[in-house]
Amino acid sequence: MNAAARIIFALALLTGAVLFVVSLKSPPPGPKPGPTLPEEGSSLPSPGPEAKPGVLDSHENCRACHETIYREWEQSYHAQAWVDPMFKELSKDYRDESCHSCHAPRPVHDAGFATAEARRSVREAGITCLTCHQKGNRVVGPIRDPEGAPGCPPDCGPTYDPAHASGESQAVTNTYCGVCHNLHKTNDEFLGSRFAREGMTCLSCHMQEVVRPIVPNGKPRRSRIHTFPGAHSEELLRQAMEAQARVEGDRLVARTVNKGAGHKIPTDARHRAILLRVAFFDPDGGPVPVPSPLTGEVDREVTIDLIRLFYRWEEKESTQVDADGTLGRDNWREASIPIPPAARGGKAIVRLYYLLRWDWPPERGVLVDQEEVRLE
Repeated sequence: MNAAARIIFALALLTGAVLFVVSLKSPPPGPKPGPTLPEEGSSLPSPGPEAKPGVLDSHENCRACHETIYREWEQSYHAQAWVDPMFKELSKDYRDESCHSCHAPRPVHDAGFATAEARRSVREAGITCLTCHQKGNRVVGPIRDPEGAPGCPPDCGPTYDPAHASGESQAVTNTYCGVCHNLHKTNDEFLGSRFAREGMTCLSCHMQEVVRPIVPNGKPRRSRIHTFPGAHSEELLRQAMEAQARVEGDRLVARTVNKGAGHKIPTDARHRAILLRVAFFDPDGGPVPVPSPLTGEVDREVTIDLIRLFYRWEEKESTQVDADGTLGRDNWREASIPIPPAARGGKAIVRLYYLLRWDWPPERGVLVDQEEVRLE
């Protein structure tokens, strides 16, 4: 072997040795990791052709850009739909699987809107951002922006959805809320009320409108509060109903009035109840015990009407109060009770209680309203 050949052979051996050492330090071949979201407070990178899929796989992804809305959702009973102790109890420690589809649903877009479908993972998160906003691997929302959304991950979108954007029409009411909330006909009740005829929607009360940036440093836009207040909100309960009372001869007549709910009260859940109760007082202000016409029990304050959507096994007609303007129906229920002779010259106080559980005592509920009437 001449000198030139020996030099070439030596260089080849050296190159092979270097490549072998490098291969020992390199990671084994495998799938490349997907992109990660930046820390809160930092800005997202602009999407580009090199961006990888896989961002939209959890409701937690939404927090980085929508911190305020995310915090609102965390306070809501949508977020607590699965872990709520009452749901756990009523579903027999989750054994009643018929409840799962609405308390931990798949995204309604992917399920097709006809009915809710239970998801198999992360059920403790309840009804999440993705339940309403995920469509495939995109986010649907109410914003139509021809310039796109600079800085958004490519899988986030957003994609404009005309149904989601129609807060001024009833498409959201019918399309989104009804997937779960029409199981007990709440949406049908609403669509038969005067509120629907006046152009209101579920969102009018349960997602109040606000103008604010929806992303950090974004321009103010029309948005909606995501706390979803309902029967757990004392303010909303007091806007929805009131008590009335009057004297007719020797009887006290009391009403439960649905003055502001766009559906029956109570609605949606058979375990909820409204109690109409009365207490009588003599001219000196002393209590006058009376028997309850429902239970026969004698006490200082007694229930004279129980307002519920009963369980099927109870085999009782509903006593719910219809929404105002429901055709052919009144937005009130009346109950009456004889006025005790000892209460003449005194007064009666009618109280309206809302209970999340029909079998709770009144003091565990909310005193929504009361009316005092003189007994001349």
